[in-house]
Amino acid sequence: MVLPLTSTVYRPSKPFRTTRRLWTLYIIYGKINLIKSIIVEVYIAEKCICCGKKAGLINGSHLNNQVCDNCYFPVAGYLSAIKESFDSHVIDENYSQLIQKIESSSYSENGKAYLIKIADTYTKENKTVIQTKSINEQIRKDFKITTSFTFEGYKISKYHGLASGSTVLGTGIFSELNVAGSDLFGTESDSFSYKLEQAKNISINKMINDAINQGGNALISVTFDYINFPSNMIGVIANGTVVEIIEQEKSAVSNT
Repeated sequence: MVLPLTSTVYRPSKPFRTTRRLWTLYIIYGKINLIKSIIVEVYIAEKCICCGKKAGLINGSHLNNQVCDNCYFPVAGYLSAIKESFDSHVIDENYSQLIQKIESSSYSENGKAYLIKIADTYTKENKTVIQTKSINEQIRKDFKITTSFTFEGYKISKYHGLASGSTVLGTGIFSELNVAGSDLFGTESDSFSYKLEQAKNISINKMINDAINQGGNALISVTFDYINFPSNMIGVIANGTVVEIIEQEKSAVSNT
């Protein structure tokens, strides 16, 4: 007896069909986004304020989508130096060179004015940051801190709020081994002492930064709290009262 030949049609499993459909939808979505980008590039993209060409995917866009690649790259180095440098002399030198570059270029008048405005903004903002940093560094250099309530030879002219700084450090496996040996032989653990001192200094620096931001130049009534977290984590919290102090004249100090 000869059995009839039957043809079987392969039907993918349901999870496979679902994955294939999702992949198809993903491809269609990508094509739609590409078409939208082309439409924006051709019909909606802003024109470069310097040369009039469209700024977008093809020609690039910078400075709030106002400048194309060809117009931006010749001045990009100067703008980056003005924006990122921490030296006022470097900023002034690059600003001067940038102005000369812009004035001698073939950019439109509106483009030149726009780039100069951007450079002025970067210069002003960065110099403000540098000045603030310099003032804070000088305050930090002369900053005073005490666990008492007064400073000899100084008068508290103003009280601000409370300042605090906290940090949590892990001891590390080698420190724990060192502590285990110190505990066994009854000796001092230098590794844990270093960790505590490190955590304390970090907390003090954070507390001083908080005080400077509040407008103070000194801290009184400073206290420290030590916390031992699980897994041998060390926490240190520093607290103090932020004040402004002024130096008294020596004659006034002697009379008092």
